[in-house]
Amino acid sequence: MPDGREVDQSELLGVAKDEERARSLLRALRTLSTGPDPKLREMARGVLRGDLTAEQAFTDPEYTAALFSGADKIRRAGEQRTDAEAREASERFGAWQEARSAEDEHEGPGQGPGEGHGQGQGTSRSDVGTRTAPPQPSGPWRHSGPGGLGGPGGLGSSARH
Repeated sequence: MPDGREVDQSELLGVAKDEERARSLLRALRTLSTGPDPKLREMARGVLRGDLTAEQAFTDPEYTAALFSGADKIRRAGEQRTDAEAREASERFGAWQEARSAEDEHEGPGQGPGEGHGQGQGTSRSDVGTRTAPPQPSGPWRHSGPGGLGGPGGLGSSARH
């Protein structure tokens, strides 16, 4: 970010509707801002800098096409994996949640914009013991099948509600 400013989760409440989804959307934008897709990097960086609102990003035809293309690739990969691969992925996700939760407890509350970049907003400790698979996606991707964007990063549950 040229001036070092990054939007905070409160600025994403217009599309996210609640604090948890806003945190999830912020994490997803941070992930996309360094990801392999140039169009999604451009979109995420624009939103994070405040040059583009989340509403504008999610209604722009080019960005929407890039999001759906990525979601479709994930859906197809999920449909093609075996039961053993699905179980292994679920176990890895559970381990990832535990590690993220441990980081969150270590970081503590009150992280400002840019502090703990991408950390301090994970799943609570109580969620880790009760959930080993990603939540069911909602929003426009809720019917996209296994591996939709409702997993880590939660675009499917955050982008439109």
